[in-house]
Amino acid sequence: MSEEKLKLKLVPESDPILQQPTEAWDFKLDGDPTELVSAMAKVMFNPAHAGIGLSANQVGVGKSILIMGTEEKLVACINPVIQELRGEKELYLEGCLSFPDLWMHIKRPSECLVSYQTITGEWVKDELFTGIKARVFLHEFDHLLGVTFDQRSSELGLRLAKQKRAKLRRQRLRATKHASLK
Repeated sequence: MSEEKLKLKLVPESDPILQQPTEAWDFKLDGDPTELVSAMAKVMFNPAHAGIGLSANQVGVGKSILIMGTEEKLVACINPVIQELRGEKELYLEGCLSFPDLWMHIKRPSECLVSYQTITGEWVKDELFTGIKARVFLHEFDHLLGVTFDQRSSELGLRLAKQKRAKLRRQRLRATKHASLK
């Protein structure tokens, strides 16, 4: 990847790349994904975003890469595959970096058995993610399929979440105007 392409930023929720399935990362043709993963991490850990998961298409790169975790323990999953979904489906509040201020309750399995390649191309097989790790993985994996979390919500849930977001944004705008008048 060229240096210019590594100046990544989040694409807005209306960007069509979020609705398109990603292509596999080809280590021979695409090269080493280390710089891309590092640039993605900078976006995800930016204090303005403070994310715990990010897919490559959320920063405009249509490749099958997702990252998740913390700055101390970052997991990069290249060409991930879900082998099995396990556990009870649980309802949990989710947000998305591409949908700022939109929070919805989404039902997902509590466990997933996955395989993926590391940044060196080695395969990690049969890794079991549970709890929040499973939720984040499944959310980001959906992105790689061209599915966004608003598509996993009920119509009513989405409408209410958008109303709440609009109210929050109006409140912020008023607060900003008041602060500038002082």
